[in-house]
Amino acid sequence: MHSPFIRLLFLFLIIDRLAEAFDVPCAPPAKIGDSCQRDCKPPLLCRDGKCECWGGSIVDGKCVVPCPAGQQLYGVECTRVAHYMQPCEKDSQCVDPFNSCIAGTCQCAPGTTRDTVRGFCYAVCPDGMHPRQTCRRLFINDIDMLENAANTDSCPLGYRCVTYGSPYVGHCCRLRCPYGEPDLSQSCDAGASPDSKCRPLTHFCFTVSEPGWKSSLCCPRPCRDPTPLYVNGQCLSIAHRGDPCQIDQQCEGGITMSCNLGTCQCKLGYHENNDERFPTCTKDCTLEEVASNDRCLAKDQLLGVRCTNPDDPLSIGSILDRVGDIFGNKRGK
Repeated sequence: MHSPFIRLLFLFLIIDRLAEAFDVPCAPPAKIGDSCQRDCKPPLLCRDGKCECWGGSIVDGKCVVPCPAGQQLYGVECTRVAHYMQPCEKDSQCVDPFNSCIAGTCQCAPGTTRDTVRGFCYAVCPDGMHPRQTCRRLFINDIDMLENAANTDSCPLGYRCVTYGSPYVGHCCRLRCPYGEPDLSQSCDAGASPDSKCRPLTHFCFTVSEPGWKSSLCCPRPCRDPTPLYVNGQCLSIAHRGDPCQIDQQCEGGITMSCNLGTCQCKLGYHENNDERFPTCTKDCTLEEVASNDRCLAKDQLLGVRCTNPDDPLSIGSILDRVGDIFGNKRGK
């Protein structure tokens, strides 16, 4: 069964596709004499609110612009147009995708290669490998949703969408771990079940992100339990207060404790706390404050904080119900 985050992403993709289907751009006026505000269909020009045949001749009611030999009508101008392996003077003359003017000839631009069978140039991945398929990024403007989702593009697991800018379309390239091979059976989705979540003792979620988009992969750690901490080329154990240690980072990250005389002890400004799962240290705060990690927060700052259901932290179930009500297809309870 899909996690709530995956279901919500599918929902957004469906809505995105529907928006694309109905997002038909307004066609500019195409006939001589049509009213216009800014543009007309080339080669007509909009002048004084009317489409005119400027620089051409009217033949059978249509505007015809004769171009000199070796040039073609491109928009409203006659310009030199060149295809693959044809002579050129500048990049703008090469009209085929992923083409550049190289040594006076339109060729595949740097970072692309030629499909000789199908006869076109296509982009290669940053690591030089061939892309798997075309893709689309799903731009998410909700920080909480973006943090909890594992992937926000249409690529299969283990791949990321490398785009060409806006709009967010591109091709799928392998997402590689800093070390080793990814475990594709494990998920970095915050809503995944405990059995399918990326195992923190042996793996970690490697993430590539940009504003509004990210892609994650469950990658192996260089060190494993019982010495999972990798520091300065060594595999060390994680220690709690009172446990033996070699360096500060072993003591729960070295934030509240330090390694003093081979034992994890509370830092100055922290006190012993035995109320947690393991003996630890807590920030010293006044009676008007509450300790939160390594900070003291005023109690009134905690009022009004939104509560969440741990099984549905983003209340996605209610969101899907509301969407179902709008489209008249409410989910069964």
